[in-house]
Amino acid sequence: MTELGVEAEVTALLGGMNAMGGYQLSLVCTDQGLLVASAGETLRSEVAAGLTSLFDDIVVRAVRDLGVADVDELTLSDAKVGRFVVRPLHTEGSDRRLFLVVQVPRDASWRRNTNIVARKLVKILKPLLEGSEDPSAAVTAAATAKKKRTTKS
Repeated sequence: MTELGVEAEVTALLGGMNAMGGYQLSLVCTDQGLLVASAGETLRSEVAAGLTSLFDDIVVRAVRDLGVADVDELTLSDAKVGRFVVRPLHTEGSDRRLFLVVQVPRDASWRRNTNIVARKLVKILKPLLEGSEDPSAAVTAAATAKKKRTTKS
């Protein structure tokens, strides 16, 4: 499957999760904050992707300094906005981390929806990550292509 086919599949999956959970936006990004795919407000998705690179540093430090073996979720909460839930997507055999980020309204649940979608995302993205000499090259190519398309619009 091409990078564009994967992006469309991931975007559809994110859009379906947003509709089911009443979420305003969701996205998948790299550990460097590059947006791979998103559903919802584009500008806010790009900002959230950029901030996620900071969460990657937290994950790395938690594993290294605290001995936390498998970080499942980080959450940024605000009484008015709700939550930004950041879920690392575990892709074995890759040094790069991908993240699922979801903006969850106050008083809305997210665990079941993000668990299901995270598993599906790993299945969709795993062949791209494994099929490359540089594990992140295919995902970075998809993210760069998305950024170019968004910039032209």
